[in-house]
Amino acid sequence: MSVGSGTRKLALILAAVTAISVPAAAYFAAEAFMRHKLQSYLDTTAQTVLQRIDGAVDRALVSLHDAETRNVAGCSPTDREALRVLVFESPVLKELAVHGPDGAVRCNNIGSLVQITPASTPFVTANPRVSLAVAVTRGAHGRALRVFWNPDGTILYGGIMSVGLFVPHQVIQRGNSGLGIDVELVPGGRLVSVRGAGAVEGSRQFSAVAVSGSYPIRVVATASEGAWRLEHGGIIWLAVVVGIVLAGLMAAVLLAICRRRDPMADMHRALVNGEFIPYYQPILDIDTGRIIGCEVLVRWRKPDGTIIPPGAFIGEAERSGFIFPLTLDLMRQAAAEVGSLYAARPHMKCGFNLCAAHFQDQSIVEDVINVFSGTELKLNQVLLEVTERDPLPDMELARAIIARFQDLGVRVALDDVGTGHGGMSYLLKLRVDVMKIDKLFIDAIGSERQSTAIVDSLIDLAAHLNLDVVAEGVETFDQVEALRRRGVRSAQGYVFAPPLPGSSFVQLVEAMEPAAATAWLPRKKSLRG
Repeated sequence: MSVGSGTRKLALILAAVTAISVPAAAYFAAEAFMRHKLQSYLDTTAQTVLQRIDGAVDRALVSLHDAETRNVAGCSPTDREALRVLVFESPVLKELAVHGPDGAVRCNNIGSLVQITPASTPFVTANPRVSLAVAVTRGAHGRALRVFWNPDGTILYGGIMSVGLFVPHQVIQRGNSGLGIDVELVPGGRLVSVRGAGAVEGSRQFSAVAVSGSYPIRVVATASEGAWRLEHGGIIWLAVVVGIVLAGLMAAVLLAICRRRDPMADMHRALVNGEFIPYYQPILDIDTGRIIGCEVLVRWRKPDGTIIPPGAFIGEAERSGFIFPLTLDLMRQAAAEVGSLYAARPHMKCGFNLCAAHFQDQSIVEDVINVFSGTELKLNQVLLEVTERDPLPDMELARAIIARFQDLGVRVALDDVGTGHGGMSYLLKLRVDVMKIDKLFIDAIGSERQSTAIVDSLIDLAAHLNLDVVAEGVETFDQVEALRRRGVRSAQGYVFAPPLPGSSFVQLVEAMEPAAATAWLPRKKSLRG
């Protein structure tokens, strides 16, 4: 996967944003979670207290109904004893009294009347026989809830409930959240108002309200956000720490993406620094054993001396368009490096590879003229190879470009014949000068009858079209002999020499082809001279 400079910039921005936003998001998420937990806690607490109160009132009414069932109507010893037993058996009633139709107390379980100051008028419930009121009693009871049961209008049973039992101590003492519980008779009779420790002044207050469906009772639970934060703030900082760790991991991944090399940027830098260098693979006349030219192949020599083969970068270069400056730079280097060698050996050809994209614009002709103008490597010593592996998008334009090169004395070869898109049509339509038979078929000579037949057919076709033939990838002397028997004279491959750096190629040519010995050779319009 290649990463462009734009992507790297985006990755850097994302890394910076991640380093800031993820811990911040974790902090705000923890804050939201904490508030949600606080609200949930208040909702649960309000409902718990309300259910406790509803249950207590229900039990009180059961005792009042029992008084009716036992026919307690006056203040006889039997009636008073019945009232005492009912209060003793009730977990919620502190006093049980019998009232007349006018509300006056006739009798209670104590024997003496308790002084009661009404704090609210009675509130009728969903059951018209039941009503509730707030009262303040003198003595031990303090503020109380009065529950009335009116079975027939002639007698009234009333019970006093201590509201201290309504809110469990464990609810108030649970934590340091500044919890408050208010119990009211709707629409405004206050029964209980309890506050826990730990409220923070000026802190935001959260609340939850629970309303009874049976009685006019409302429970309001409140808590201080600041106190809750003090009690549960560790959650926030844990979330921040986790967010920082996560942000670090994400930023590290993004920065690792940034550090990944951008092939295009690397190739442009390498071109400026002269890291792309030509290697030369000799082409020999297999009849005479003499060097008649070479194919220039690119290598990427890294600053540490590592040599990268073209298969690792040529594909990207062709897709990106980098192949254009790379090809011209390779031509310039070759002209400077072997120009004088070729000037003394005018029969030798120097081959350069072009891709299909080079034949989409006639400007390639002017580029080649400009590269070799004023150099010792002449245009009539240049061989341009167009591969058949990729399709030519405009066959007519490609033919016109090839014709212009041929008018300049440049020879054109069709490379990798038999393996690509064009087949025989390229040979017929492009009117090239040289056919290069791919290594795929040369390897099979003598071992695969079908491939041998293809090689024979290509050689025959070249003869009929008056094309020179070069066999590529020759690696054994048996292949050399087989090619010689078929009339092929030009070949390249490891059996002769691998691609060589410039200095080694120059030494090889000077050893095998002394300049004085080649001066007499006639100049022919062929690859061989």
